[in-house]
Amino acid sequence: MIRTSVRTALAIALLAGAGASSAQLGNLGGLLGGAMPDIASVGAGNAAGVLSYCVKNKLVNATGASSILGKLTGKPGVKESSGFKLGQTGTIQGDGGALPIAGLKDKVKTKACDLVLRHAGSLI
Repeated sequence: MIRTSVRTALAIALLAGAGASSAQLGNLGGLLGGAMPDIASVGAGNAAGVLSYCVKNKLVNATGASSILGKLTGKPGVKESSGFKLGQTGTIQGDGGALPIAGLKDKVKTKACDLVLRHAGSLI
């Protein structure tokens, strides 16, 4: 698991450093044989938890993210879910595994938060 996480983090950092688009980062899981969670499979609880982590750490626009976060956490069961609690630690969880973003470089964390924010908007 650690080897996969390091490999995923390195691939994200390389793509982010090369100016990769969000679409390329979103497909990263496929490139690594599913090592990175498929962002489209992240549930409302985990998305809300990750957004709260991103807002707290100033990795996304607080105004836009807070609006979506409020709507997601207003849904029944979201705040009580294990995905929400995991997300609050900065771990994105979906099909393909989990990716803790806390140890990544800020630029990469920001990219990951942007991806989760875009996906979270579709969950409202």
